[in-house]
Amino acid sequence: MLQGIGKIFKREHRDFEAFQIEISSYSSLECKICPRAVFAEEWLFANMSIESYQKIARNFPRVKWVIFQGWGDPLENENFPDMLRQAHEAGCLTAVATNGYYLTEGLSIRLVEEEIESIIISLEEIPRVESGSLGMGSDLDLILTQIEKLILLRNSRKQKRPTVKLSFLMTRLNMSVLPQAISTAARLGVDEVVFRNLDYLPEERWNILRTFYHESPTATFQEIVAEMKRLGRQMKVSVQVYPLKAEEIPVCEANPPRNIFFSMDGSVCPCMYLRLPKKGEIPRIFLNKEYSVPQTFFGNINAEELSTIWNQETYISFRKVFEDRIRAQKNLGSVFDAVSGRSSLPQENTEPPPPLAEVCRTCYKAYGI
Repeated sequence: MLQGIGKIFKREHRDFEAFQIEISSYSSLECKICPRAVFAEEWLFANMSIESYQKIARNFPRVKWVIFQGWGDPLENENFPDMLRQAHEAGCLTAVATNGYYLTEGLSIRLVEEEIESIIISLEEIPRVESGSLGMGSDLDLILTQIEKLILLRNSRKQKRPTVKLSFLMTRLNMSVLPQAISTAARLGVDEVVFRNLDYLPEERWNILRTFYHESPTATFQEIVAEMKRLGRQMKVSVQVYPLKAEEIPVCEANPPRNIFFSMDGSVCPCMYLRLPKKGEIPRIFLNKEYSVPQTFFGNINAEELSTIWNQETYISFRKVFEDRIRAQKNLGSVFDAVSGRSSLPQENTEPPPPLAEVCRTCYKAYGI
């Protein structure tokens, strides 16, 4: 028991919160709403080599979480099971985000035996139960069957891990039918359903499809979100819905001061939205205008040690913006507490937070989406 407590203590006191690793830019499913469909001729298809991965793995004793997620499906990389094992041997918590196509029975057994912490399955189609049958396309039926077998296997071993989550994009085309996915999730025994925004808009068509807003909310969408949450409570399924209003936040979900994104070619990046596996710059629609930002990374794990990359001045400066923004928010909270009589006035200055880095100002993740 003391040995187990010691392992938890060591994991909680690591330098980094998470390494997000893109081990593949391939996907066997042709998703309609995916940057690969937009950048078909420019997309760079590759699997991360085991040699590159092992250079990242040297640093696993310094990180709490290893998350297999990128612009492709991690299960496309044949080395995934061994990569997962290496992360566990270093005492890391692990998660994988997949479309579920390769979530075979053999792999499910291995994932349950390894006790991976979390599996997130992203689905484009909305599963519906009609006359006792799923009645959808063969790919979706296959994936749902595999999810069901995974959960039954986990439950048969009386394990709590892995937690299984279904993830759906909210768009103007599917918003009205999204609540129907919750009943299927409940039937399968899924732990959580996540409804996320179309947060990267590479072209105008995607901008039209988004459900989030800048100023004026869509009442119908707000009602649908309320219904999702109601159904979740009724069916005892955890439901997470991303905010529908874009509002600037101190630090984005990627949390660059504590996390690193490793792209499939070994690039060391602040987040996946600044490193797409495509040729050229990254186009974006933001506030209904077109922008383009450079591919942003600070080195490559194949050429340098992570400590060297992490400590270079340009990377430190990039992270400092977020650190200062977090500090400014905390100071603002201290002022509020002091004014309301809950604490004494803070000693630090309460200057407004610095502006976002230029490459982040037109990214919706910086606005909580």
